[in-house]
Order: sequence, then C-alpha cells, then structure tokens
Amino acid sequence: MTAAGPIRTDVLDPLDWRVFARDHWDRRPVVLRPAGPGTAPFDRNEVFESAVVAAQFAVTAARAELTVGSRLLTDPGDLLPLQEDGSFARYDLRLAGRTEGQPFALAVHALHAGHHPLWARERSFLAGLWDEVGRPHGAVSTTLTHSTREPLVPAEAAREARFVCLLTGRRHLRVTDGDGTTSVAATVPGDLLYLPPGHAWSADPAPRPVTTVRVGVPRDAHPHCPPPHPHEPDPPGRPGGDDILVRGDGDAAGALPAVLAGALDAFRLAARPAATERRLVREALRHATDGGLRPVPPAARPGWFTDDDVVRAVEPVLWAPGAGRRPVAACGHVTETDLSEAELAAFLGVLNAGRPVAVVELTPPARNLLSVLAGFRAIERL
Repeated sequence: MTAAGPIRTDVLDPLDWRVFARDHWDRRPVVLRPAGPGTAPFDRNEVFESAVVAAQFAVTAARAELTVGSRLLTDPGDLLPLQEDGSFARYDLRLAGRTEGQPFALAVHALHAGHHPLWARERSFLAGLWDEVGRPHGAVSTTLTHSTREPLVPAEAAREARFVCLLTGRRHLRVTDGDGTTSVAATVPGDLLYLPPGHAWSADPAPRPVTTVRVGVPRDAHPHCPPPHPHEPDPPGRPGGDDILVRGDGDAAGALPAVLAGALDAFRLAARPAATERRLVREALRHATDGGLRPVPPAARPGWFTDDDVVRAVEPVLWAPGAGRRPVAACGHVTETDLSEAELAAFLGVLNAGRPVAVVELTPPARNLLSVLAGFRAIERL
C-alpha cells in the first residue's frame, strides 16, 4: 500500500476576494495568487526602500532590528540596509563580508509607516478584502523579515489573521492548525499564504536569504480588556474606577505645585464635551482615510502652487461639519480650514469627482488647504 502524501493547502488562482471571504476567511488556510504584478500588495523595490527608511531615518514609526548569529544587535549601525545598497541582493553581499557568513535576520516592524508608495499599494490591495468582510477596528500590522532562517512569530499572533507574502524564492511551507494537523503550501514569489487565527507556519532553512512580509489583521479588538457586564459594578481599585477621578469640587489645584496645577487645568479644558467631540471627529476622519494601516507615513512638506497650475485629487478627501474651523482628512492625516461649510463642500466636491481645478480660481483659504493636502499626497499637479 502506498502511503498517502501530505495534505495540500488550497490555491485560489486568481485571487477573488468574494470567493475568499465566502470559503476561507476565518475558516481555513489558502494560498492566494494575485492576477498580476499590478494587483500584488508589495513591490520588492518599495519594500527595500521602506527598509532603508526604517533603518536610517528615525522620523517614522517604522523600526529595524538585526540579529546576527544568536545576538540581537543593540547598535547595528551600517549593518542595516543603506540607500547605496540599492537592493537586498547587494545588501546580502555586503553583510556577508561583515558577518563572516553567520546566519542573520533583519526585521522591520510597522513597515508601511515609513514609505508612502508601499502604504498606498498595500492599502489598495486590502480595500478589496474590507469590501467583503469589513475593516477591523484595530490597526493592521506589516512586518518585513529578510533572513537566512525563519522568523519567530510571537504567541499573541494566534489572535490575528495573517497574510504571509513571499517576495523571493519558491518554497514549501508547513501549515499547522490548533489541533496539530499539518498541510503543505507550495508557493512562488508573489503568493500570499492566508492563515486564520490559531494557525502557524514554518519552513526548512533556505540556501540564501528569503524576503517575507507578514500582514497581521486583528480579529479581537481588545483581547486583554474584556468589557464588564452591563449590570456589574466596577470592583474597587479597577483601572478606570472612581478612585482615579479628579473631582471638580474643592480646591484640588490649590494644593498642587504650579506645573501640576497647570496640567490639571489643561486636562479639564481638554475633557470638556466640545473638545472631546472634536477629538473624536478628528480620529474618525483619520481612521476613515488610513485604510486600517496605522500609523501612516509622515506627511510631506506642504505643496506650493502658482496661478498657472492645474491640479486634481488622487486620494479621497473627507471633512466634517462643525463650529469653528472644519476638519479635513486624507491619507490618514487631518488638518483644519477656515472655509465655510458651503465653500468646503463645493471645493471638495470638485476634487473628489476627479475634475481638474485651476489654482488661479481659488480663494486664499482654499489655496492654503490645497497646499496642505498636497503634503498629505492627496493632490497632484497636472
């Protein structure tokens, strides 16, 4: 009798989000094969550029770390990717000469936070998934691993749905579910292995460094803070209970040092209903335009336009009505404008319709807003 071969993980070729949501989401693993390079969530050049930003510029939330042998380097310096490397292949050659051929693992956390083109490509890819299953409340994580050995995935990742994108090398990945059942996923560069919560993956060491990007989608918004029963009072000392409230009566500020009294006054001002509502509106606009990928890359400098320029929007621009200056958001960034609600609705109506706008026809407040939106990368010059 011939022994049965290993169980093969399904392949969805080409990727169809509706079929995926119906047959696989939160159910079972599958290898996803995008229809072509233009529909892939990651580009190798953009991934390398993002790694350089995380390694060399401490202005974003993206951060890089390097392990050589068994040591996590506290100050890897120029052992991290450099702009002059140009690619992971050239980086590997330089690193091999500096580390005497020891195994290494480069990891970049919050990869999408350092490079707008990569963030925009990943957001566009995931938008098809959100259309079918809804956007998660928590932030989506993006982690790069470029290494000669497999990454160590923390235990809490079991609460995430994960997409493992292989950018280099054909590989056979072992997929294990919570019951210990194992299947084999045959992948080629550009494939994504989808793992529901509770599933893990592993692979044999590769002869050369392998580049992998993992996308984690939270499936439990507050795993460590179960909500109290609606009829159950908070126990004494519980975080958020009455014992930490600063009461409005009495002379609490008078007994404090001047610095703390000022901080208390600022806290009371910020806690006013109007101020709280304003913060909530800004946060809602930010989340509505970030595609679930937080934190977003930093905004660029505001754009500068002349009367001869004609522009158009390349990203949706949202706003909210309210007293005072009105909040406006694009690409996960929020600003405010002095335009009236009628003026703002008319201006953004033209932009969001994709129609060109002549700068010479804009009022000074509209020009100021246009400059800021250009820094958000929501506007392009024609």
